[in-house]
Amino acid sequence: MSKTTLLSLAVVALLLLNCGSEQDSGQQQLSKKSPEEVLKAYQGLVDKNQLEEAKVLSTEAGRQWLQELARIVESEQPDSTLFHTEFLAISCEGEGDTLLCQCVLEDQYERYVSDYQLVRTDGQWLVDAPQEDIQFDDDVMENLPDSIVQQMMKEEPAQ
Repeated sequence: MSKTTLLSLAVVALLLLNCGSEQDSGQQQLSKKSPEEVLKAYQGLVDKNQLEEAKVLSTEAGRQWLQELARIVESEQPDSTLFHTEFLAISCEGEGDTLLCQCVLEDQYERYVSDYQLVRTDGQWLVDAPQEDIQFDDDVMENLPDSIVQQMMKEEPAQ
């Protein structure tokens, strides 16, 4: 083999090794994220319709849910499916590798309460598929911490 061929192979090998280490570094960074950071990153991706990227922060059931959401989004006008969601309050509780996070959120249309379930897999918090039977009624409101209810009930400043 010529020196040029060997040099080219060495460069390609270095690039491949570097790509692998960057991916490992990305996984390590992801595993250091708190549940709250994962939720915010996940919701930010969903808001921008970056659903494939959001799958990295999702459980298998969450990935399937995002796939269904992608089908719905495809049938809508692009501008109507973009959001900017702000987390006003997050309260996560649970034991072991499963958390239920009750959140007060606000987007460009409204302020609302939403629950997220997170599951820790291989040291990384992942967002699970939404629970279809979650109802926001008086019983749920009574179980929310007072600080979240106060945040949720704050009225918009007069404009």
